[in-house]
Amino acid sequence: MSQHNGERREFFRIDDDIYLDYRPLTEEDYRERLAIALQEPQPEADNVGLQLQALTAQAGTVLAQIRKRDSEIGQYLALIDRKIELLGRALIGSQIGAQIDGVLNPNAHVNLSGGGLAFHAPTGLQPDVKLELKLLLFPAHIFIHCIGRVVYCRHDGPDSAKPYRLGVEFTRISEIARDALVRHTLELQSAQLRRSKT
Repeated sequence: MSQHNGERREFFRIDDDIYLDYRPLTEEDYRERLAIALQEPQPEADNVGLQLQALTAQAGTVLAQIRKRDSEIGQYLALIDRKIELLGRALIGSQIGAQIDGVLNPNAHVNLSGGGLAFHAPTGLQPDVKLELKLLLFPAHIFIHCIGRVVYCRHDGPDSAKPYRLGVEFTRISEIARDALVRHTLELQSAQLRRSKT
């Protein structure tokens, strides 16, 4: 996994509904996970879904050309692609460890960027608390497993079931995951702009 280098990159932020699972890490757990990440520079199993998605995107143009030449072969390859997608989603489900009626659904409204996210939580956390984060982005079912730290915690409203707003900065996230996250936010922005023009 990669770490922020010296300069701070600016990322576009957007509101989104995602599946979010997080848990605080002790300093010992955090240091241990950083050490593992440094020893394993290659993309780990958590990024299999991201790699599958990138390959599907690359194959899309070729599949369209095959469909023009031979519709039956194109249809067959599309079915294989769909089977691989379903297997990928099953893998994501096992990694996240939470399913609702066999389907993973959004459970959090967040403000998201390539550098971090903000969301409402039922309990507050002190700034600098480290978190293990699991995110699932829709509709492409992009799974991201990373580490972050709480930058701020604000009390937004005592009547809310989630009265605390947490701002979290990603401190360890693989490049393939960050690229997918940035691409997701840009695609979401484009879709929102298209809807606003209609």
